[in-house]
Amino acid sequence: MRSAAAWVVGLSILMVGCGGPAAFSPPPAISSVQPSNTGTPNSVVSFGNYEFVSVQGTGQIFTYNLSSGSQVLNGAPYATACADPSGMVVASIAGVNVMAVACYDTNSLLTLTVNANGSLNALGSVGGLPMPFPGIVLDGTNLFVPLFGGTSANGGIAKVSLASPATPVIAGVVTLASPVAGGIANAEYLAIADGYIYVTAGSESNPQGSSSTVQVVNEATMALVGNPLVVPHSPQQIAIEGNVAYVTLFDATELESIDISNPAALQPLQNLSLTAGSQSCHPVPVAVQAGVAYVGCFAEGAIARLDIANPAQMTPMPDIAGVSSPQRLALAGSSLLVTSAAPGGQVYEIDPNDF
Repeated sequence: MRSAAAWVVGLSILMVGCGGPAAFSPPPAISSVQPSNTGTPNSVVSFGNYEFVSVQGTGQIFTYNLSSGSQVLNGAPYATACADPSGMVVASIAGVNVMAVACYDTNSLLTLTVNANGSLNALGSVGGLPMPFPGIVLDGTNLFVPLFGGTSANGGIAKVSLASPATPVIAGVVTLASPVAGGIANAEYLAIADGYIYVTAGSESNPQGSSSTVQVVNEATMALVGNPLVVPHSPQQIAIEGNVAYVTLFDATELESIDISNPAALQPLQNLSLTAGSQSCHPVPVAVQAGVAYVGCFAEGAIARLDIANPAQMTPMPDIAGVSSPQRLALAGSSLLVTSAAPGGQVYEIDPNDF
């Protein structure tokens, strides 16, 4: 399991011609931009024609216009009221386009107005969210924030109402279950489906082989559902397609598929090894779309792709190399957006159809 400190420090068209009409080469399958030469990109989210990137260390959010098919910087970066903005969501609420941003260093959540030209303006904030991790999710006007916890207390999930975006309100908090007697569960990343919240809960408690879990929370009641499902040590991020959740397992170098059709009784389907021959993949982020899972191999600098048409028999597809330290993934139409967890890191735009 990557510690809280670890993730805070660290997430051309050429014209040619020769005696004839000028020709343009197609855009590269992988392009990238560098938001900051000192800060560390953390999260990325797309909304309309715009891409937003949070940068830790500098406290900025960069906006890029994607309408040309490339990432084009859209004005000056927005300076947040914190040094370490991380997870972001954007939605239209009461006729206003609103962004919510978790701030790790100030234990708070910010709300911003997203203007038609992609610029951002301060809207509201709420504190009292200790150690908010970036894996936030939104359902309607309810935002759910994983609260990491620590070495002596279990983490949890906070429900924040954005019904009035200028005055967000904490509407409830649930504490995760201890994975073993006396053990500590740390809340990390969330996914939501059909009124239930699924959380990866890492743990350094002994025995480590049985202390990491996936836990389920009822969105309406903010109560735990069923028993925690034990998974291999160091679960990272989670994504859902249909009735299946996909969880990356860093130490085990695996992707696990889990049947969530009964939230009170999760059923493991497959633990697929991401190690083949002399190659390996220590996975952190995961995104799923149209029967394909995209998995960021953090140490190896690649995106693994898996055919998940049959979630119980996932099969590898060709990897996409040349993506340094991928820590967050987002889908924008047919493009895959990836942030690099390195100071001065890149934000990549990838067309998976070219691989």
